[in-house]
Amino acid sequence: MEPIENKSKWFVGGGILAAFTASLCCVGPLILTLLGVSGAAALSKLDVLRIPMILVVATLFGVSGYLLYKKKKVCEPGSICADPKKYRKMIVAYWAGLLVAILGITSPYWIPILFS
Repeated sequence: MEPIENKSKWFVGGGILAAFTASLCCVGPLILTLLGVSGAAALSKLDVLRIPMILVVATLFGVSGYLLYKKKKVCEPGSICADPKKYRKMIVAYWAGLLVAILGITSPYWIPILFS
């Protein structure tokens, strides 16, 4: 059986997907308009998903961070903490994913400034 900390990649991936969903109402219309797709404003109706998805993002990244950073008394063979290279890659992926999630979640505040 795979150690639970090795499953943190699924939490990070889920967090990024939830952040993408949370920002669809704001980033989606902009991207689709820039691509020339008409009717992109219909995505603004997804604003009702924004708060629940932000909570999902916080939960998934919180669980993932806990699994990655909690102190282990013993590293099981095959776990991330047993392989420093794998652990470093997972930490980089975690923080990169968190940055992408934060950019997506905060997009309603910085997009109008950039494109006004």
